[in-house]
Amino acid sequence: MLKSLFRKKTGKMNVAAQTNQSEPPCKICGGATVDVFGLPRSKRTGHDIPDEANDVRYFECRSCRSLFTCALDQDDHTKIYDAEYWKQDDPDWYGKVDQTLRLVMMATELLSKRPDQMEILDFGCGMGGFVERSRDHLQMKTWGTDIIEPVKAREFFIPDLGSRRFDAIVACEVIEHLPDLAGTLRTLRDHLKSPGVIAFQTAYWDPSLDRTWWYLGPANGHVTHCSAAGFTHLFTTLRGKDRRLWGDYPGVQAWLFR
Repeated sequence: MLKSLFRKKTGKMNVAAQTNQSEPPCKICGGATVDVFGLPRSKRTGHDIPDEANDVRYFECRSCRSLFTCALDQDDHTKIYDAEYWKQDDPDWYGKVDQTLRLVMMATELLSKRPDQMEILDFGCGMGGFVERSRDHLQMKTWGTDIIEPVKAREFFIPDLGSRRFDAIVACEVIEHLPDLAGTLRTLRDHLKSPGVIAFQTAYWDPSLDRTWWYLGPANGHVTHCSAAGFTHLFTTLRGKDRRLWGDYPGVQAWLFR
């Protein structure tokens, strides 16, 4: 199931987008989009733009103003997130532990429940650093899931969620990798207890930005960049009951569902 969340089904929309023959509908709200710029497929997050062909097209929604590309929809993402990827992105495997714990803190506020009393899923757990540290140091009940098996805390890795449900599902620097963000969030909502929380961290797209934005990186699998309005649309569409933003930053949110 997890691998399917990182691959969007082939359709006329995606074929047209990849051949640059027409603009696909917005992946967030379904609105009309415009082709705003291209980047080389080799562009990495935080690196300069290579002097290569702009073979990855990005589309911005005219309505919610979110940004996305369809160029990687049919790629095998297990090949993107291999051992070499983690050496460059999070070489010590623990770089996002504190940021993921922040998401748990936001969930505890919405649930009025202590962290050690919650069952928590780290969606997109990577090398398993948060699962290991939260269990070993804080005695939390955490599990991880991803499209690749982690190096740490393998005994708490769930390759297929089945019918499992959790008090909170956290995703730190993950949702920008999802070709079908709306569909994935619906799937995650189905794996929540009632009440339950989905909390995430990402960098959000502001329409004032351009192709030089540091966070863009097809080579990293960054394909979906939601705007503040896009997040509001998803929260409303998914029938969220309450939400929190960290420091009023739209890229770090926790959503309560019942």
